[in-house]
Amino acid sequence: MNQQLVTLEQQKIEVKEEFAMAVAERGRQKTWVLARGNPQLQGEEVNPSFPQILGDPEANIPEGYGNGNQTTGKRRVLAEWIASPKNPMTAKVMANRMWQHHFGRGIVRSSNNFGFLGDEPTHPELLNWLAAELIEGGWTLKRMHKLIMMSRTYQMSSTGQTAGLKADPNNDLLWRFDMRRLAAEEIRDSILNLTGQLNLKMGGPSIYTEIPAEVARTASRPGAAWGRSSKEDAARRSVYIFVKRSLHEPFLASFDWADTDNTCDVRFVTTVPTQTLTMLNSKFLNDSAEVLATRLQGNSQNISEQVSRAIELATSRPATDADISDGVKLINTFQQGGMDANQALQRFCLLVLNLNEFVYLD
Repeated sequence: MNQQLVTLEQQKIEVKEEFAMAVAERGRQKTWVLARGNPQLQGEEVNPSFPQILGDPEANIPEGYGNGNQTTGKRRVLAEWIASPKNPMTAKVMANRMWQHHFGRGIVRSSNNFGFLGDEPTHPELLNWLAAELIEGGWTLKRMHKLIMMSRTYQMSSTGQTAGLKADPNNDLLWRFDMRRLAAEEIRDSILNLTGQLNLKMGGPSIYTEIPAEVARTASRPGAAWGRSSKEDAARRSVYIFVKRSLHEPFLASFDWADTDNTCDVRFVTTVPTQTLTMLNSKFLNDSAEVLATRLQGNSQNISEQVSRAIELATSRPATDADISDGVKLINTFQQGGMDANQALQRFCLLVLNLNEFVYLD
């Protein structure tokens, strides 16, 4: 045994270490106001406190919160103050963000600004109630999502009415549901899910999608601008896509992907020709149409059943007789134009991926 220990000690073992940028406290350090920013000119001693405009400014740190020279407990006190029922602003901001996620806009339109210069809430009592529900429910977001989506307001039709459009054209009173286009990440994830390719693996490093060579050449270092992921990893959710400041993922960028250089409280939804061209001509969409066609052929060889299944997968509703009739007619037209059965079905699947009913929440 001793000889084995000596042998092991003589061996050089290479250990790959991973490093991360972090901030740590240095124990109970005092802080002073520095006159003109000069560290040699110490003024009045400064103690931890909160903004007066948000409530009680004093921050009392219990003795048991500290841990020697490793932590002072200040961060714990700050975290408890942020999530305290006595500080309802946190819950209001969170509830407003959740409402914005489902309705496309918040009860307070200026999601990053609840101050005097921001927009007033359209339904202040509703926002207060949602904030109270969030706190009483133990800050459980899943419960709040269910609460909002089960409401009559969320389940309203988007169909307009003459009287309503005249009295409230901006729908500030929420008398109907505002049709909302899916966000860039939602569109990509929905396509992957529809075709059966979506990889729901959680966590791990960022992934790289397949991008055109022309896009890669626009980077400052074309050869090292973008990595390559396996086919399985590339089909993971869009939240895991690598973010590069000088090179945005082309498909996501076409659909108003958020600029990661700045805070983005609300994404502005645009409707431009490049979006249609991307949905019709991009390699990602055409490859996805091919995969969807293969999926449909695996379920049935009957054209009517394939059309019905495609509509059901894309819209989450049963296909109508008119849907099936139009789909079969289109496939037959493609075949009469010289396409074989596989090509015709793929072109129909590309059409399904371009349906407004698939890209928009109505």
